[in-house]
Amino acid sequence: MSNTLELARFVTTLRFADLPAEVVTKAKEIALHAWGVQLAASTLPWSAQVYRFVESQGGVPESTVVNYGLRTSAINAAFVNGSFSHGFEMDDNHARTGTKLGCVTVPTATAFGERDHMSGEDFLTAIVAGYEVATRVGLTIRPGLDVQSAHPTGSVGAFAAAATAGWLLGLDEQTMAHALGGAGAQRSGLNEIPTSGRGHLKRTFGGMAAAGGIRSALLAREGLTGPLTTLDLGSGFTRTFGVDESTIGNLTEGLGKEWEILTVHYKIYAQDGYIQPMSEAFEKLRARHPFRTEDIASVWLGTNSLAHDDIIGPITDPQDVTDAQFSANYSAALYLVKGGAAFDEYTEENLHDPAVRDLASRVTLTVDREIEDDHVRFRPRGAKVSVTLKNGDEYHETVKDLRKMAPEDLDEKYRNLSRRVLDEERSEKLLETAHQLDAVADLSTVTPQLVGERQNP
Repeated sequence: MSNTLELARFVTTLRFADLPAEVVTKAKEIALHAWGVQLAASTLPWSAQVYRFVESQGGVPESTVVNYGLRTSAINAAFVNGSFSHGFEMDDNHARTGTKLGCVTVPTATAFGERDHMSGEDFLTAIVAGYEVATRVGLTIRPGLDVQSAHPTGSVGAFAAAATAGWLLGLDEQTMAHALGGAGAQRSGLNEIPTSGRGHLKRTFGGMAAAGGIRSALLAREGLTGPLTTLDLGSGFTRTFGVDESTIGNLTEGLGKEWEILTVHYKIYAQDGYIQPMSEAFEKLRARHPFRTEDIASVWLGTNSLAHDDIIGPITDPQDVTDAQFSANYSAALYLVKGGAAFDEYTEENLHDPAVRDLASRVTLTVDREIEDDHVRFRPRGAKVSVTLKNGDEYHETVKDLRKMAPEDLDEKYRNLSRRVLDEERSEKLLETAHQLDAVADLSTVTPQLVGERQNP
């Protein structure tokens, strides 16, 4: 059996009863987290631009746009909510592939769950299906992904959305395989966009992937056929990324037994994943050595060559907030001056803060051999930092991999994000609902909880 068909069979035969308890819990966490990010990011200027575009398209009122309450087609709702969810670098992350799939699976499952009055169990099962397919595709193509400078979520996200939507649409195995074949043609997103310092288009990559995968599933349901071998060695999508025997087994090995969704973690800081361990390292340093910002003479950052050359090194003089979130030297200075690097710190005001700008000019980013070797072998997001004070004291810290959020930390992150739109009572109600999603009979009773005070777009 081809890999494409095997993945299609996995999706179409997956049932809620097949999911281990910890997988169900993880899917609930991912949904809660994605909704919190969507609510907060919906208030940002670029999100308003995406919203205005979707609003202008009209469409059958099937599914709800988070915060605004507009009801539009399921595909349009997933596009705009996916863009919200990927809108401020606070996604979940599958570290070994660099994919952020909460911004793809959750908007897709929410849109179709509402439209078709699906149960919470169906909603959660579809999300798991999307994660398991797309993370395996990501593991398979990762070496070629780096060579092409292709964006991980934009490249594999359509597979997640096709599997999620296809499961909820009840596609059979053959039709699901055609949907996956179509998803292979929907790849989007280049790393050039966030690292070139040119605009906010990167914010839409989650929405693009969701819409592309949904389109593939809907067209397959209508009978439009696609390649049944797109994920097989030497064919279609895998050939595009130069996949060979060394990684092709990642597509199906352990499928349905080893759950990649369990390895997903959540961003603590609102910045690119390669900067995150630097912020964590500064947090640890400050806990041990409460030095003052004004006493810092210089800062050194050590990372891997991919991050240095292509992701967080190119932008040293950020001109907007998107630039800032992908600038290692600015982000290090922001954390050290402001004491944080989350939603409240990445602002237009702080972008031009003289103290942050001054310290940023004294931050050096280099490739560290130990971090490079670890990255090549294991792909963790590690970093080293050193802070030199004006009196000559030096403090050093290494973070090999990011700490994982405890459930209570995740709930607190959700509260902090959701309360930018929802009042405390409504925020807590949605939190309680998310923790009990498997008991929800009809997801259309949940989506009204995602609507806040209407923002002026």
